[in-house]
Amino acid sequence: MTQIRAFRPYVVAPQHAIAVVSPAYDSMSPAQRRIFCETHPKNYINTMQVTDDFPTGERPTEAKVLEANVQQLQVMLENGSYRNSDTDAVFIYQLSIDGHTQTGVVAEIPVGEYENGSIRRHEETRKEHEERLSRYLDIVGASSSPICLAYAGSAQIDAIVESVTQGDPVLDFVLPDGVCQRLWRVTDTSQCDGLCQAFSGIDATYLTDGHHRAASTLRHAASRRATGKTDGPWDYLLVALFPADQLRVLAFNRCVRDLGGRTPTDLLTELAKDFVVEPIADDRAAEFPAQRGQFLMLLDGRAILLTLRRPVLDKSPLRNLDVSILQARILEPLLGISDVRGDPRLDYVTGDSGLEGLQARCSEGWQLGFACFPTSLAELMAIADASEVMPPKSTCFDPKTRSGIFVRMS
Repeated sequence: MTQIRAFRPYVVAPQHAIAVVSPAYDSMSPAQRRIFCETHPKNYINTMQVTDDFPTGERPTEAKVLEANVQQLQVMLENGSYRNSDTDAVFIYQLSIDGHTQTGVVAEIPVGEYENGSIRRHEETRKEHEERLSRYLDIVGASSSPICLAYAGSAQIDAIVESVTQGDPVLDFVLPDGVCQRLWRVTDTSQCDGLCQAFSGIDATYLTDGHHRAASTLRHAASRRATGKTDGPWDYLLVALFPADQLRVLAFNRCVRDLGGRTPTDLLTELAKDFVVEPIADDRAAEFPAQRGQFLMLLDGRAILLTLRRPVLDKSPLRNLDVSILQARILEPLLGISDVRGDPRLDYVTGDSGLEGLQARCSEGWQLGFACFPTSLAELMAIADASEVMPPKSTCFDPKTRSGIFVRMS
């Protein structure tokens, strides 16, 4: 059972939306975020800064950064960038780019649904990251990045959403990266009640983006209760719920700093034991990988297609993932990379940057690139249902919900 409820956030003013709404936070490095903040002083990302966003040797304390975030947020809430909601509402949020459209419902749901497993997870979280985000909630008190959940399709929900989107949106703008954002406010009692009733029939939702935000909200709620505060916004997650069949999943590719002491010839010889190894012409490289069990490897300026010789005969949905196969057959045994979270020889490249993004990393000195076939949402849901955990950076959902459209204070 999924319990949604209406809420009263600040919503970005239409005339300020393009300047205020943030790019995808994780798509930028700390150095890129620092430059973006300096050149876009009105953007919401200036309220989300962390110590790593500052150059080494010039980093302020975490307390000072959090206080600066508080001050910047207060300025934005008072200078007309936002309008405060005067009634409870549920919101319909639509993102479109390159012919793809996904339309979700933004609301609050009890944090207990994360705690009891009704919200299914597929990634581990890092304790230090949870703690940092929890301190942000304790000090700054703002939630702006909806946690993204997928759910099995519902004709009842679809009908209400379609009805709402026939009307004029309260926001309709295109960000510099080309993502069109539209927002509708739902205050009609019958429509809100209809959505609440329809979602109550959804047994489980699946976390697609925001594992650390969900875990930190649980910590934040515990800290509020410890001070005697009960039944507040901290007891609810700010979420965007999307039908699973509307979400677009891209690959998360890998690059490796060196060959682990092997020569290119030695590496190719070892790879041939498990894979069919096939050089690919440059003008065809972007077509691959074309199926599960394939990887496009970049080595010495060449594109080489690796196709698994035999399927993985394992009932575990986790071990059948292509990223798991890459780790088990190549990264660990041939290149000596066992710590996929902390080994500095391994890095990740989001699929939205395409083959060009992976080639750019190789031109920067990374000796190997691996383009992976995207993990499917069905695979994600199977792994979450089995209470298993994916390797880090197994999925790249695009487009992502943005910070700065809503501000919910706790």
